[in-house]
Amino acid sequence: MFRNFLYGLKAEGLFERPFRISPKPVFLPGINEDFLACLGHALVSFYRALDLLYREPASGHEFVRFYLDRGKPAELLSLGLARRFRQDLPRVLRPDLLLTPDGPVLTEMDSVPGGPGLLLALSRLYRDAGQGGMIGGSEGILEGFAAMIRCQEPDPVLAIVVSDESEEYRGEMSLLARSLSRAHFPAVCIHPRELHFDEEGLFVQTKNGPLRLNILYRFFELFDLSNIPKAEMMLYFAKGGKVRITPPLKPWLEEKAGMALWHHPVLRPFWVREMPDEARELLDRLIPQTWILDPAPVPFSATVTPPVPVGDRFLRDFSGLFGLTQKERRFIIKPSGFSPLAWGSRGVVVGHDLPEESWHDALQKAFETFDSVPFVLQPFRTTRVLSMSGFDFSANHLLEEGYRVRVCPYFFVLGNDQVRTGGVLATACPKDKKLIHGMVDAILSPVWAGNDQGQSAPGEGAQD
Repeated sequence: MFRNFLYGLKAEGLFERPFRISPKPVFLPGINEDFLACLGHALVSFYRALDLLYREPASGHEFVRFYLDRGKPAELLSLGLARRFRQDLPRVLRPDLLLTPDGPVLTEMDSVPGGPGLLLALSRLYRDAGQGGMIGGSEGILEGFAAMIRCQEPDPVLAIVVSDESEEYRGEMSLLARSLSRAHFPAVCIHPRELHFDEEGLFVQTKNGPLRLNILYRFFELFDLSNIPKAEMMLYFAKGGKVRITPPLKPWLEEKAGMALWHHPVLRPFWVREMPDEARELLDRLIPQTWILDPAPVPFSATVTPPVPVGDRFLRDFSGLFGLTQKERRFIIKPSGFSPLAWGSRGVVVGHDLPEESWHDALQKAFETFDSVPFVLQPFRTTRVLSMSGFDFSANHLLEEGYRVRVCPYFFVLGNDQVRTGGVLATACPKDKKLIHGMVDAILSPVWAGNDQGQSAPGEGAQD
C-alpha cells in the first residue's frame, strides 16, 4: 500500500519533499462535520465584517487602517478599494487549528492556501486503497473548487497562476487544473510569463491553439506582486472587467493582524453588530489573544490593549517583553502577513526556545520593521499528543509514536451564506517539535469523519 502511495504521489509531481503516510485517514477528536460547518460560516462572516471595517472605518476606528496599511504600496491599497472589487471576498479559506487539551485553537487564517491539490491526491489514494469516510469525500476538494469558480463565472475558462515564490506548489496546482479540465471546465496551471493579451483580453497558447481566459486563480501572495511578470497586464484587464481575479486584490484580508483586531475592546460593538451571535461566540473560543507589536510609546496613564498577561501580572507596554525570564517567554512572534517570511513557519520565533540574547534580537527586529513588516505576538499553546502510525519511507517501516497535530480544513465559499467543506488535511509532527508544519518526519493525511462517541478510524487510536 505505502509503495503504491509513493508511486502515485510521484506520478503527480507531489513527492518532492518526503513525508510519512498513515495507514488510514486519521481520526481527530472534536474535528467533525458539525463543528466544521459552524467554523466555515463563522470565517466567512469574519472576512466580510473585516472587509467592511477596513473599507468604511467609523469614527474612532481609524487605527484599523493604520495597522493594516503598514508596509503596503499605496497603489495596491487603492486598487483593492476600487468600486469594481467592492463586494469581492476570498472564496477559499483555510484556518490553521492546533489541537490543545482545551480544544482547537485557531492560530492563523489563510485565504491563499497551499495544500488543496495534495489533499485531493491523498484522498484519491486512500479511496483507491479501500479507505473511505473522509471529511469532504475523495473528490471534495475538486467539487468544492469547481463550484467556487462557477459561482463567480458561470461559464469559466480558468488559469491557475503560480509564481516563482510559490513554485513548490506547482505540482499540486497542476493536478487540480487537470482534474478540473477533465470533469468540469477548461483549466490550465501556468506561470505568469505564459499569459498573453490582445484587445479582447487574456489568453494562453495550448497545443490546440489560443485559450481565452475569463478568470484567474491567483496562487501568489500580494507582497510578491511587484515580482510577478505581467502583473500590470493582469490588473489592467481585471480593472476593465475582461477577467476576474480571485482571491481579491485586498491585502488587508491577508494579515494576521486581523486576529488582533478581533480582541480589541474598542471594536467589540462593531463585531457584535456585524456578526451573528453563533459565529462570534465560536471565534471568541478559537482565536487566541493576539497583539500587534507596535513600538510606539504607551502613555504612563495607559496600557497596551488588551493587556499582555505574564503569570499573575500584566505588562503595561511591549517593552516589558524584554525583561521576561525564559520560563515567562511562552510567546510566539511572527510576521503579520505582507512578507515572504509570513508563510510556511518562516519568521516564527518561539520565545521560551531562545536564549535571552536571541529573544531580545527577535523583539528588536519586530519593532524596527513595524512600518514595513509588522509582527504579531501570540501566547504559545501546548498541544495534545496523539498516538498515530506513520510509514517512514527513508527507514522503510511503520512507526507508531506521539504526534502534535495541526488541522487545516478547506472551505469553499459559494455564495453569501453557502459554504462547503472540501476536506481536512492533518499535519502531525513528532511530539518533540515546537512548530507544526510539513517536514520529513510529519504525517500528512486526510481526516476521517468518524464521530466523537469513542469511535476512531479502524486501526487508529488517539490519546493524550
